[in-house]
Amino acid sequence: MKHTCILFLLGILISCGNDPETQKQRFLIRGNEALQEQNYRDATRFYEEALKIDPCYTPAINNLGTVYFRQNQYVQASLQYDKALECDPENMDAVLNRANTFYELNDLYRALDDLEFAQRKMPDTSTVYFRLGLVHTKMRKFNNAIDDFNKALVLDPDNAETLINRGTVKYYLKKYDEAEADLKTALQIDPLEANAYNALSLIAIERNEFVEALELVNKALGLEPGQPYFLNNRGFIHLEMNELDKAKEDINRSVTIDPENAWAYRNKGWYYFKKGNNDDAIKLLQRAAKLDPFVDKAYYFLGRVYEQMNDTYNACENYKIARERQEKVITALDCI
Repeated sequence: MKHTCILFLLGILISCGNDPETQKQRFLIRGNEALQEQNYRDATRFYEEALKIDPCYTPAINNLGTVYFRQNQYVQASLQYDKALECDPENMDAVLNRANTFYELNDLYRALDDLEFAQRKMPDTSTVYFRLGLVHTKMRKFNNAIDDFNKALVLDPDNAETLINRGTVKYYLKKYDEAEADLKTALQIDPLEANAYNALSLIAIERNEFVEALELVNKALGLEPGQPYFLNNRGFIHLEMNELDKAKEDINRSVTIDPENAWAYRNKGWYYFKKGNNDDAIKLLQRAAKLDPFVDKAYYFLGRVYEQMNDTYNACENYKIARERQEKVITALDCI
């Protein structure tokens, strides 16, 4: 009798195991495990098996989008998130993930639409305000970004990442003391935050404290040795210290790791200017401005190159743009 009961229970379990709902959940779990292990091929296969059972199984569609997102295939990722939201228009995971994808694609107004929708549905969620802050930062709406990060910190006061981003925006606003305070507070919360050291080095650069800037960026690189933005920042510090060979090495490594790094092209252009190669300097600085219209000092540096070439018209045109961007312009030219 005892053995009969056990067999009966096993039969129930087997029966449940063949149920479509259970099967698709198993495929989802296996897909999630593969995704965690960065085994994107198996993750895709398991999610697609789940979707054969239920084409509108939103967790599988959403996570399939994440497979593409993790591989920087942002267009494909956005299509999956679109499908998830067609099946469930209020799936907040898909809404936030699609917003992240739009952010990476520089489709910032669509990212903003998704995040504002999420804000209406989840007004007490710090992550939503944090992501709004990132979008507003990229749009150079710095005051909006500060407001967003402030709201995120009310809900999650000890979030080091939010403090670093607020500090970075304050750096853009040239509020260096306030920026420094945020970044140092972030390091008290998490001493291993490499981005905080890198941002502190940027402040030191603005203060012409290049030895301190170098120490800080080296701390960042000690935590994340291959980070292209840190390498590029160190390259710029070497440029300002007239250590041109060291600068070239760091900037070239940065470009190799991230060929779309506009800041690296700006710095390489500045390197060529210092080497007396004005033609290559102009090409690289213009490329930096084209890759990222908001990269700092690209137009100011272009103005410097044209001024060196005695091309007053182009020098003044670029200085004008730099001033409109509230950048400090030092020139002997009388540009109206």
